[in-house]
Amino acid sequence: MIKGGKYSTGILRLMPAALVLVIVLPLLSSCGKNNTVAPATLNTQLNIINLSPDILPLDFYIDLRKQNTRSSYIYSVPSGYLSLPSLRNQLQLRTLKNTTIVDTTPTLSANTRYSLFITGLLGYKTISSVFVADSDAAPTIGRGKVRFINLAARPVNVDVTANGTMAFQNQAIKKPSKYLELPAGIYDFKILNAGTTSVLSDLPKTTIQDGRLYTLYTRGIDGRTDTAAF
Repeated sequence: MIKGGKYSTGILRLMPAALVLVIVLPLLSSCGKNNTVAPATLNTQLNIINLSPDILPLDFYIDLRKQNTRSSYIYSVPSGYLSLPSLRNQLQLRTLKNTTIVDTTPTLSANTRYSLFITGLLGYKTISSVFVADSDAAPTIGRGKVRFINLAARPVNVDVTANGTMAFQNQAIKKPSKYLELPAGIYDFKILNAGTTSVLSDLPKTTIQDGRLYTLYTRGIDGRTDTAAF
């Protein structure tokens, strides 16, 4: 994650080979440390991002079989892309106490990557998930594409500007935007309270590269100053 002031946001970029957190996090290989094995012709993968501050680590199950053998998925750290064995799997995320948090059987497509975000607060019984495909039509030559997902643990609507121009307006939680094309270059993304000039977070000097797709997202709790800060 990239932190700014008392708030933090993250930005993922989708490349022909992998998804990475830009600026500070290294490449997340499609051969993650807890991968399952999928047929080479299927190439369907899932990135798990636990954004609930109080849910604690999660384990991943496919068709009731635990997949992560060495470590669980902790707050705010993406799993990296995990290969899925078929296009129709029962996917579950469970706490270390074996409480099921997510239970879904999505219809998937071959040669496609997906992200599963978990947000909300376990203590307030507001845990929920967002499942998205990390794909779109290729951007125009000389441009990249950015989408935004507000994944705050408590509801707060935000605006997002790119170099001072409104990019995403009045974004409620858990509602992914459409991809927006931007000329390749360096951007200052600001996250603001919706309808105001109050900056909640700033992502300066963020590079948007030609031909690449990015997901910008928020996490945490508005008003907190600890590791659960928004």
